[in-house]
Amino acid sequence: MATNENLQQVNVFMIEDDKFYCEYVKRLLGARTQPQFDVQRVSDMAAAQRYLKDERPDVVLLDLNLPDSRGLESLSRAREFVDGCPIIILTSSDNEQLGLQSVSLGAQDYLVKQNIGNESLVRSIRYAIQRRRSEEQTLRMAAIQDFIATLAHDMSIPLIGTENLLSGLLRGQLGDLNAAQNEALMVMQQANKNQLQLVQRLLEIYRYEVGSDLSRVILNAKELLLDCVGQFSQGHKIEIDCSFDALASACRIWGDEEALRTLFSNLLDNAFKYSDKGQLISVSAELIDSKLCVRIHNFGKPMPDEVRSGMLSKFWQGVPGKTYVAKTGLGLYLCHRIAQLHQGRITCDSSAEEGTTITVKLPISGLLVTT
Repeated sequence: MATNENLQQVNVFMIEDDKFYCEYVKRLLGARTQPQFDVQRVSDMAAAQRYLKDERPDVVLLDLNLPDSRGLESLSRAREFVDGCPIIILTSSDNEQLGLQSVSLGAQDYLVKQNIGNESLVRSIRYAIQRRRSEEQTLRMAAIQDFIATLAHDMSIPLIGTENLLSGLLRGQLGDLNAAQNEALMVMQQANKNQLQLVQRLLEIYRYEVGSDLSRVILNAKELLLDCVGQFSQGHKIEIDCSFDALASACRIWGDEEALRTLFSNLLDNAFKYSDKGQLISVSAELIDSKLCVRIHNFGKPMPDEVRSGMLSKFWQGVPGKTYVAKTGLGLYLCHRIAQLHQGRITCDSSAEEGTTITVKLPISGLLVTT
């Protein structure tokens, strides 16, 4: 497509047998200085097919009644060889039903010749190009995400096999190991686990980048949080202090339970990872401005500004040589994405005196009424 991102020049291709009307369109579009329009014309479908073998305009203006094609047949034939280029119907027929059929068959717009002016035509062309770009971007993103999901799945199979093999060797399935062999295998096992974790993160990112398969239900926020904290505390054999104000205890949220569990578990893991040994992790929640504010606090080395500014970015892995270095650079981004999908946000405050607090703000769907 010749059009740049700012639509400074638009290449328009008219399939129109009325050369006088084509000149009229050229005058309409020529009155604009930004963008500039370059208009090329052919008078029948056969000539259009020959032209479009080598050219790809930004938009096609199509007359439905041509010497070698009439009605919706013209649209169907044009779509066979325009290679995804947006098509705007430009016709003398003021027929609402025909217009609806044209759009349902893939036309971006249906304009009646005698009703168009400079502004309406330019606006229609702009919208058609932008809509097509959005559709193409959506398709590209879907293809990339499908590729990542397939790649991550295929990569996980040999990694799981390697994990099973290394675990067997460390258990002495092939005989006793000396200290050096044992240490080497443990290093290999940890590296393999890190790679497997990266693959699993990619699969999670794929799911939450799309966001279309979230199973949203009404959730009791306090019960969900306490359950996440309880499971994490038990798994890591640590105590976590929890506190909820009266309104937060009654909050209900509309969300995907699995996604929110992933969000809070990852944030708890992050707090645990960067806490000073023996320091308490705390979780508190309160209702502020119709949002549930969950704060996860830990004491450890404070986060530098460059860490706080980049930690929610995809594949961000910290500052080399500094305390805060992530394994995959996906954990906090995943949390950020899940919060976004629930119309929420994550912020961070950190200082040597106060420690580090990650705050998650989520809109509530209501309060639990007790009688």
